[in-house]
Amino acid sequence: MPKVSFVISVHNGEKFLENCIDSVLNQTFKDFECIILNNGSTDKTPEILKQYTDPRLKIIHQKNLGVSSSLNKGVGLSNSDLIARLDVDDFLFIQRLEKQTAFMIDNPQVALCGSRFQMLLGEKYLPQRVNFIQKDDIIKRSLCLFNPFAHSTVMFRKKTFVDAGGYSEKLKYGLDYELWLRMLTLGEAHILDNELCVIRMGKHSLSYKNKRKQKIEGLKIRWRAFRKFGGNPSEFLYYFIKSMGGLIFPSATYFDQ
Repeated sequence: MPKVSFVISVHNGEKFLENCIDSVLNQTFKDFECIILNNGSTDKTPEILKQYTDPRLKIIHQKNLGVSSSLNKGVGLSNSDLIARLDVDDFLFIQRLEKQTAFMIDNPQVALCGSRFQMLLGEKYLPQRVNFIQKDDIIKRSLCLFNPFAHSTVMFRKKTFVDAGGYSEKLKYGLDYELWLRMLTLGEAHILDNELCVIRMGKHSLSYKNKRKQKIEGLKIRWRAFRKFGGNPSEFLYYFIKSMGGLIFPSATYFDQ
């Protein structure tokens, strides 16, 4: 049984798919499987996937189930106790699995582990804009303010994921953020102080295209997080009102500048 299972769901990801898969296969830690769910792609994704013969890749072609259902299926098909996530837009530094797996083995109380990351905007690498926090208690109290985890950096325990109910199939946006709330009632969180992933930013990304809807769902999740884990009331109120104002008076993002 492999130590770790990557789960990648792809819909029309031809532009970045090879870069994503190659970054998985080039990991210094080799004891893994990678479940790739071709989620109803109509571009060259199937042809690209046919090029790969590495037996660690488990490629599944299916109709478009939606993101949440596809990811839940992928985790269900996994053969490992540890699940690593990666979005097809993004790619990994070679020591991601080595460092994260070692940490999770040494810290069985941790259910969810992320890491620092770099952002890639066009051809320009930038430091992450999300505030870096590391320890469980601070992470939980900060969930009412923002999502401290980039989805492509996380590794979690399959049992905790299943016990928490998996990704909500009722949500279209913020599905990772909402899942963390449920998982972290069952275990601890940690974010490694290592840059282990590159997150592509730009107008192709789901987070850009659906920014307004994402903000609305994010506000609902923040309120739930505040009720569940607490936090600084004045900070929560400040960021909540600021986000509400952004919905009423949207400003240009740095993508447009």
